[in-house]
Amino acid sequence: MCLTAEMLAIFLNLLNPQMVTTSAGIITVSAATQETVWVQQGDRWCTPASKQ
Repeated sequence: MCLTAEMLAIFLNLLNPQMVTTSAGIITVSAATQETVWVQQGDRWCTPASKQ
């Protein structure tokens, strides 16, 4: 799944900031059951995380 930077920012603002870590071109969201990694690809942010 890929999102624009704006849509990813809206999603991340809904989360507890302690769940989110960032580094150059990578955002990791740590939830109770798994981690989801978002990787910058051009002007979009993508994750291979599957829908559950």
